[in-house]
Amino acid sequence: MQDFCQYLFDNDKQAGTAALILQAILEGRSPRLSDLSYKMTSNPDANYKRIQRFLATADPKTALQRLFWEEAKFVIGDPTEIERRGARHTKYVGVLKDGKTRGFWLLLLAVPFRGRAIPFSFVCYFSQTINEEASSSPQSHPKPRG
Repeated sequence: MQDFCQYLFDNDKQAGTAALILQAILEGRSPRLSDLSYKMTSNPDANYKRIQRFLATADPKTALQRLFWEEAKFVIGDPTEIERRGARHTKYVGVLKDGKTRGFWLLLLAVPFRGRAIPFSFVCYFSQTINEEASSSPQSHPKPRG
């Protein structure tokens, strides 16, 4: 994991922290910072602050774009629903397809490589935000980088 993160981040310290966070994501199977902090070694409170400091100083989305392969014949788009059970009082979080569950959509963009999909960018969509803006103009929607 360290070698992979070294490719994504120029700074050795950021690469090391990214490797720990990615390992926690794989083990925890969750995007929630609090869940990740418990999967990392050391104190969960210290881990949570470490993740926050990393996100404040690093640019993971730009680092992820290093995986974009220009020679790819096509790009894969995978819309995924992410549930947010505890987001009852968060205005911007909408509902998923079932019309009840709170959450958002994540559009993951990837390139094919040796039978695998290598992600290189993503966009988050909240149904509540989309409904409030009610614009079909492509200029008003968030754009994936890449």
